[in-house]
Amino acid sequence: MECQRVSYHYPRQTQGLTDLTGIFPPGKVTTIIGPNGAGKSTLLKLLARQLAPQTGQILLNDHPLEQFAPKEFAQQIAMVTQHHQLYDEMTVREVVATGRLPYHGLLQAVPAAEVTPYVTAAGLTSLADQMIQELSGGQQQRAWLAAALAQEPSVLLLDEPTTYLDVRYQQQLMTQMRRLAAKGLTVIQVLHDINQAFRVSDWLWLLQEGRLVTTGTPDQLRDADLLAQTFATQVEIVDVPRLGPYIVQLPE
Repeated sequence: MECQRVSYHYPRQTQGLTDLTGIFPPGKVTTIIGPNGAGKSTLLKLLARQLAPQTGQILLNDHPLEQFAPKEFAQQIAMVTQHHQLYDEMTVREVVATGRLPYHGLLQAVPAAEVTPYVTAAGLTSLADQMIQELSGGQQQRAWLAAALAQEPSVLLLDEPTTYLDVRYQQQLMTQMRRLAAKGLTVIQVLHDINQAFRVSDWLWLLQEGRLVTTGTPDQLRDADLLAQTFATQVEIVDVPRLGPYIVQLPE
């Protein structure tokens, strides 16, 4: 997946994205990082076709996103966001079943045999028949991820996936993303926790004020001057035993 000179600006607002060009390596975990207002979530919406570029194009397998029919697109790209009001009156099993809809007709029922493996893999078997709004935030997040994986996409988009998750489940989720990428899934996510981003990613996009500062591996971008300039704060990179390099924000 790649962006070719992609720009998008919201009407009557200064925020947006300008002239982004870069790749998202297949079968790798790419994390989009940057300060608030940099355009991270806007970029994710463009990749999910929730917004359309005003200039430039986004390619998937060398084809512009707009050329994919809706069902074909849903079989290729799945997205997990932070807001899911549409699912409030559904059970966990029904939420996960929505991920199989791209493979069935509009009025065709989704067989339980297609849904159960994803419910089980998410550790939600005992909660499968509960209403989604009755679950904790972390349990809901796992259900939405299970629905996305049920689409069997080639690209998985995640907007702040660790929101609502405690430390244990954050680590489990990131480990799961690494395993899925190792099996060929392209993972593209937005994270605010910069150390987590550097720790779990194969590739990074660094945004600032709607522009792409640079892309590269964590080792290439782990530069105190670069990060200080981008985030407008002084940072220091220290070595933590059993953890490795750690980015620390220095007091003003």
